[in-house]
Amino acid sequence: MAVKTKNNGFNKYKEAFKKLNSKKVAVGLFETAGKKVITRGIVNEFGTENAGKNKNVTIPERSFVRSTYNKNYKKVAKDFTKIAKNISRGNYNVNAKLKEIRLKQELEIKKTINSLKIPSNALSTIKNKGFDNPLIETGEMRDKVSSKLVNKKVIGYNERI
Repeated sequence: MAVKTKNNGFNKYKEAFKKLNSKKVAVGLFETAGKKVITRGIVNEFGTENAGKNKNVTIPERSFVRSTYNKNYKKVAKDFTKIAKNISRGNYNVNAKLKEIRLKQELEIKKTINSLKIPSNALSTIKNKGFDNPLIETGEMRDKVSSKLVNKKVIGYNERI
């Protein structure tokens, strides 16, 4: 007499958790944004000294990626917990849930770019732009913020992503 085992969906459960554990949500400015936009993003995110044509301009830090992460990481952790609970309940559509998280965080960074007011622009910059929104001139940098799922083992992505 042969013994039969019943799977009861355990393999799907195991594969869904494996997929969840192998992916990261990355949000920010990627190579598709172009070198100029990425440079502008880095300069604003971290600030810089000795910028401009005459190397006498200081641009203060105006974080939009790190500050958004710091503001929202607990919410994101709860979203990942919800995915795990959904898997436990038989909902194995991990990619769809990860897409929701990445799109939500992409939107959060864009909101930060729109709403950041401090430190304000220099008076000369305000005069040139006609308004004082430090991270907006044309909206190009904000519009180039994107998100993607990456494999955790991809070289070049920091473990904090």
